[in-house]
Amino acid sequence: MTRPHRRRTASDVAGRHRAWLELVDREGPFLAVPALKRVWPQGIGHVSDAAKGTLVDAKPDFDRAWDDYTRAAATTGGASEAAIAQYRGARDKWVQAVLQDVAGWENLLTWDLATLPNPIGAAGVPTATSPARRVEVRATGALRRGNDVGALVFVVDPVVSLRDPGTDEWSASPIDRMDALLRDTGHLVGVVTDGRWWAIVSAQPETMTASGIVDSQTWIEEPDARNAFFALLDLQRFFGGESANRLAALFRESVTAAEEITVALGTQVRRAVELVVTAFSESAAEARGAGRPDPLPADRGQVYDGAVTAMMRVVFLLFAEERSMMPPSVLFTSAYGVSEELDRLDARLQDEGAESLDATHHTWHRLLATSRALYSGVNTEDMRLPAYGGSLFDAERFPWLTAIDASGTLTVTVSDRVMLEVLRSVQYAPIGGESRRISFRDIGVEQIGYIYEGLLGYTSQEVDDVTVGLIGKDGEEPEIPLDVLDDLWEQFDGDAKADEKATKALIDWVKKNQSAAKLQPNSTSGLVRKLNTSVEDADRALLSVTRDETLIARLRPYLGLIRRDLRDRPVVIQPGGLAVVETKSRANAGAHYTPKSLAQEVVLHALEPLVYSPGPHQSADRDTWRPIDSNQILDLKVADIACGSGAFLVAATEYLADRLVEAWRREGIASQTSHDLLIKARRAVVASCLYGADINAMAVEMCKLSLWLVSLDPGQPFSFVDDKVLHGNSLLGLTDVKQIEEVHIDPSRVKHQHTGSLLGIGGDVGFVETVDVRAKVRALANLRRQIAGEIVENDVMRSANAKKRLWARYQADATELTLVADGVIAAGLALGGKPGRALDENYQSLRIAVDRAFTPGGDRTMLDGIVGHGLTPAVETDYERWKPLHWVLAVPDVFEHGGFDAIVGNPPFLGGQKLTGSMGTNVRDWFVNVLAGGRRGSADLVAYFFLRATSLLSTKGTLGLIATNTVAQGDTREVGLDTMVAGGFTITQA
Repeated sequence: MTRPHRRRTASDVAGRHRAWLELVDREGPFLAVPALKRVWPQGIGHVSDAAKGTLVDAKPDFDRAWDDYTRAAATTGGASEAAIAQYRGARDKWVQAVLQDVAGWENLLTWDLATLPNPIGAAGVPTATSPARRVEVRATGALRRGNDVGALVFVVDPVVSLRDPGTDEWSASPIDRMDALLRDTGHLVGVVTDGRWWAIVSAQPETMTASGIVDSQTWIEEPDARNAFFALLDLQRFFGGESANRLAALFRESVTAAEEITVALGTQVRRAVELVVTAFSESAAEARGAGRPDPLPADRGQVYDGAVTAMMRVVFLLFAEERSMMPPSVLFTSAYGVSEELDRLDARLQDEGAESLDATHHTWHRLLATSRALYSGVNTEDMRLPAYGGSLFDAERFPWLTAIDASGTLTVTVSDRVMLEVLRSVQYAPIGGESRRISFRDIGVEQIGYIYEGLLGYTSQEVDDVTVGLIGKDGEEPEIPLDVLDDLWEQFDGDAKADEKATKALIDWVKKNQSAAKLQPNSTSGLVRKLNTSVEDADRALLSVTRDETLIARLRPYLGLIRRDLRDRPVVIQPGGLAVVETKSRANAGAHYTPKSLAQEVVLHALEPLVYSPGPHQSADRDTWRPIDSNQILDLKVADIACGSGAFLVAATEYLADRLVEAWRREGIASQTSHDLLIKARRAVVASCLYGADINAMAVEMCKLSLWLVSLDPGQPFSFVDDKVLHGNSLLGLTDVKQIEEVHIDPSRVKHQHTGSLLGIGGDVGFVETVDVRAKVRALANLRRQIAGEIVENDVMRSANAKKRLWARYQADATELTLVADGVIAAGLALGGKPGRALDENYQSLRIAVDRAFTPGGDRTMLDGIVGHGLTPAVETDYERWKPLHWVLAVPDVFEHGGFDAIVGNPPFLGGQKLTGSMGTNVRDWFVNVLAGGRRGSADLVAYFFLRATSLLSTKGTLGLIATNTVAQGDTREVGLDTMVAGGFTITQA
């Protein structure tokens, strides 16, 4: 029971709520500050004196029992049954005192659950069983008033953490087990405790579980966490009062708030990347103005990729530091960490002003130094940091970021003013008119992935004329050359309704030229109001971007329409500067948030039939299912062929790792702590089981980041995934070694077959006749198997560097066959893969080109011409050349395995009517002729992903793919699902 606190200001109250939340070990959308402020507008009250007295009286006996048990557990052989029994007795008395007397549950706390009403199923003791039906758990108690159940109670034996996997044959942690109890019976809230650790768990339908843990040993010195814990468990939060103020409702409200934060952060990060690109551009302009070489790469698109990478590094560090994944060293925190930088910079801004921060670059230097340390490692007396590796921190990817001039000064820098806004953009989210500070302990790996997926479909581009950024929908604002803006207004010069007509013309221009951008307001009246609104800081704003009086005069009339960057400066890009612009695919693409719960559900139904034999495909009776062993689990091959940021691969990692831990427990080979065993299992699954692919190179990097985060071991290098997350077009590529042997997309059309070698031309014996393709592919598969396996730093053969060397060798060894395979796609793509004489003649020419290219002293001109012509998109796209993903060469070990055991994901959706315009007639025809076997129809893109996925599966493989309802309608159904079913595929759930 708690009593009210004295009246406080809104900002003070929010700060107090955040302060106690920081003391709680949270996971998932636990409790959002706005929901807490609504119910406790004056802040959480104090525990009553009587309740506090009960705690003080009861706690010493439990503390002694905990200490006695801890000493006994530390001895050889661990705690005896007698020691455990003694602990349980003291624990149960303590739990009774905490819930009945301090929380005020009194006689509503019951340990007799025989007649407990359950929203799902019959009345009785709530139970949950492990997936293998080998372990059953039961709720220990409940908060019950008549037929209403406020919460379940689950009391467990002592653990290191309530989040650590179980030590029996169920890998689920105590919190996971409570989640299962809640979901299986329909209850919404639970309390889990071993006596010392106390957790409140929320299992809202169709959303991810939320939980918060407090340590009862700190209830004396940290009263805020204690007071909040008991305020949440107050009877009023379960029964009586307004239903919106009950605990279950607060959790529902917090789920919505978490989704809003995810969307808001996506917008913030997009603006932050734009600001970093501007900072790079300003560095280059300063260098050129001083007569120094331009420090930026000639490929200006690389500048955007570098900015995104910098943002990804920032988020990785914040995530890892807040979750204690980085070394707990004073040196790391003071010299390398970034979690405290925002407060430092903010203090400087208040004390010194913005101009002072504009003149320094300390945080940027820190970020580069930290990136170098994470990549290469640090081994000093004060700190040991393993060489994590990972392309995210590899300075060689963007050497211009760390280039120095003759004086040893960085040629490209980012000011502390910019870095302040960058850090603010990922640590504060504007929601409902207020700026909320967020914690990365509340943000999952999947949410980070979604935030960064919103950055795909953009690039940086040098402008030839002065260009301004216009106001618009957050994250989707348009840019326009100032000359064009002038022209739009000048054509109505002298017209009484010039502003109305010009703004209408502006709206039309944006729709035509930047279809993915949106003005806001998007009405002529709204834009006219913005245009004519007096801008109070007009002079300061204009002088912050230029000192050119002529340019200032041109900009001034439009200042109400020009948006501000995160520094509150008008977005004005000078000639030679860089603008962030949408790519061609942006209008047809977009980041669609896949909730973790949905990804988990898809993965469950796809992988469950694989980890049990017999399993769900053999019997609906779970009692007959039998789990496979650990080696069989690690032999599974699971892919997402349009992986984006990797949400489904993360879900697959977690699911398979849980089953692997259970298998190790069954087999008696688990010797580590529960937490360490789970991380080991995740790293093993990432190394052995998972594969991803995406057409977008930056998405590939985002997916790698997600896999690093979900499998991060602070003492080991990152999981090596360069060979697992592949860059290329999943729908364009070879899937059969015969297609290389016969140099034809359809080997059956080649009259003369030579097993194991490429066909030659006429009677001549050329390169294509002398290469044993199958032997080369077998060698590549062997290399991939050598690369596989989790990284262990003290094992040289399996170290990150050894894997990098093997991967480089693999790529080199696959070069010739990859070029031939590119030729097979290119020669056929030019004709849309349409069978006939013309296609066969193209392949005859390709065979000649291959022989000419690879015989001693050969000439690649003809082959390069075929590849260059055939892979050049016929319409404007994001890509100068299509990059086929040749599955048979990219994952030959999977093909030797028989194919993927499962393919999961959320493939991109593009309506059938848009395929031709976005990819070209030849590519659409290729999909029809090669993937769909000539079955025509205006099918959506997703149908072709379904067909490609099916072709990559083993004979008993499973699919778990998300699609819109059009997949089961019209042409899309006929081309996709009907073709799959006709080929023997069985749809088990839809």
